[in-house]
Amino acid sequence: MNERHHDMTLGLDSILDHTSLGLSDDEIVDMYRKMLLARKLDDRMWALNRQGRVPFVVSVSGHEATQVGAAFALDPTRDWSLPYYRDIAFNLALGVSPKDVFLGVFAKASDPASGGRQMPNHWSEPDLNIFTHSSVIATQFPHACGIASELVRKGSDGVVCVSSGEGATSEGDWHEAMNFAGIHKLPIVFLIENNLYAISVPAAEEVAGTVADRAQGYGITGVVVDGNDVLAVYGAMSAAVERARAGEGPTLIEAKTYRYYAHTSDDDDKLYRTREEVELWRRKDPIPNLRQYLVEKRLLDAATEARIDREVEEVIAQAVAEAEAAPDPTDALSKVYANPVAPAGPVTEVEQVQGTETVNLITAVNRTLHEIMRAYPDTVVFGEDVADPKGGVFKATVGLTDEFGSDRCFNAPLAESVIVGIGVGVAATGTKAIPEIQFADFIHPAFDQIVSEAARIHYRSNGRWTCPMVIRTPYGGGIHGALYHSQSIEAFYTHVPGLKVVVPSTPADAKGLLWSAVEDPDPVMFLEPKKLYRLAQGVFPEGDHRVPLGKASLRRAGTDLTIIAYGTMAHFALEAAERLSTEGIEAAVLDLRSLKPLDWPSIEAQVQATSKVLIVHEDNEFVGFGAEIAAQIAAKAFDWLDAPVERYASPDVPTFPYAASLEEQVIPSVDGIVDRARRLARY
Repeated sequence: MNERHHDMTLGLDSILDHTSLGLSDDEIVDMYRKMLLARKLDDRMWALNRQGRVPFVVSVSGHEATQVGAAFALDPTRDWSLPYYRDIAFNLALGVSPKDVFLGVFAKASDPASGGRQMPNHWSEPDLNIFTHSSVIATQFPHACGIASELVRKGSDGVVCVSSGEGATSEGDWHEAMNFAGIHKLPIVFLIENNLYAISVPAAEEVAGTVADRAQGYGITGVVVDGNDVLAVYGAMSAAVERARAGEGPTLIEAKTYRYYAHTSDDDDKLYRTREEVELWRRKDPIPNLRQYLVEKRLLDAATEARIDREVEEVIAQAVAEAEAAPDPTDALSKVYANPVAPAGPVTEVEQVQGTETVNLITAVNRTLHEIMRAYPDTVVFGEDVADPKGGVFKATVGLTDEFGSDRCFNAPLAESVIVGIGVGVAATGTKAIPEIQFADFIHPAFDQIVSEAARIHYRSNGRWTCPMVIRTPYGGGIHGALYHSQSIEAFYTHVPGLKVVVPSTPADAKGLLWSAVEDPDPVMFLEPKKLYRLAQGVFPEGDHRVPLGKASLRRAGTDLTIIAYGTMAHFALEAAERLSTEGIEAAVLDLRSLKPLDWPSIEAQVQATSKVLIVHEDNEFVGFGAEIAAQIAAKAFDWLDAPVERYASPDVPTFPYAASLEEQVIPSVDGIVDRARRLARY
């Protein structure tokens, strides 16, 4: 649908009455109560901040009509919400209690949103379908798309409301989400609370044209509404929700409003706003306007107004007292992972895999995906070119769409951030998400979604949300992919608490690790060495086969030294060890397989067994993953060493050049492993 936005910048005079919108007398009075509650709660937060009792607050004053009007159009038993940090009134209207708000303000252990781990106003309430929010601007929009797509796939008539200020509409995540929602006609309402400032930057310097007009480019209906008119907002929101429930796609609502106080308690708005401007907007204050409406409709007399005012103040006073007296949090170390993995004993024997059929690595990945999707109907695969007939540029997903349907294996736009962000939203609904990034080199636009969102969801929500997502991506060199099709990215992501990183080097491990990754409740990055896609041949295990996360594999036993590697280099190391054996040097090969969690007991056992270690990986040596292994060996097993820990990796160049002669100078080779191992053995 290509529609120009409907101009609904309406004042109260343009609405006949609340009954024409389907609101009862009690409901419109309750709207007033919720707006007043938000305003007085906001004032109390500022007072607590000035008294030095809380360090930081985010203000809602001025936005109450937009937020309450929008929330009243939703049903939190079936609809989902992704509010942003200013949405105090929205959350109160959905059912979040004032005490819960203050528990966050005081950063208490019983704060239901984060247990004191996040700053105030980072909303999260699974019982009300309010998905956990972070401080990163606009990352919630792809999440909303993932949730909405799953609501549709599961046959729900639920609607997703996702909100932000107008500043977020400059972020790529917002545009990527708008595009995806428009393509798939998702049941989403994009609520943009345009208060004219992104902290201090005026709208004229941050938004080209108008926010609502941008909807047209994505085939989405755009609506402008007076954000200070609760009935106008409710009317626009109700219409948008009705359209979404009917399968007519998303709506963008631009609610024009104003915040009366500074952006936060750390902001000084006197530097960029005049007193006259603020006073002009205060004449449009939504609360007195609604109060006047209720008086004229004979729904609010002086006694009722005084009673509501007194009740609101009593609720706030009790909430402050109870929240301030609540225990402080004491545990900062737990809930990093939903499934913490602590490797038990070391691997001491060469692993044997049973099976009758030999396949290559890419075939193993494809077959395993088929197995998983048959076993778990709530599993979806998506990414660029993954759907049939293409089935992925490496054919890893071929046949999935044909067997399981286009709602379970589908193509995504060329937009890595929205691909991973959709995965976060899909996972929020309990579905197992398997997004594919076509090449690891192109995963960087999704860095925020991986690091700031997926990896932190369980920790920041105090364990109330999980993110069961497996991000599959081919990585590494050796195929003349040059600078942008050869990167090794493991060092970036093994650094991130909350994320697990695994690398198969055999077909059997591709199956076993992928099964374990999909069944794990934490986000897992599944790095597939594309050099091995067709080079690595091996047994494909029959039936159930799991490789535990955090468990290395001893590929070859030896007594003279241990070569520690993973991915393509584990394959090369095994070949090098066989050549060394002809020279009388017996090298053990330990394939890590799992980089995070790391199987330290198996590493330690090999240090004790051989006393010499060569670490091989194809990423740059400087601050590469091997540096962490070497540091741990030096710190924990130094007394067992008979030689310095040796590393063999790529030099400090921007990954591998295109020309074969140049690539050979950079990428570690079997010959290079043999040469370094020989020297180390003779040390």
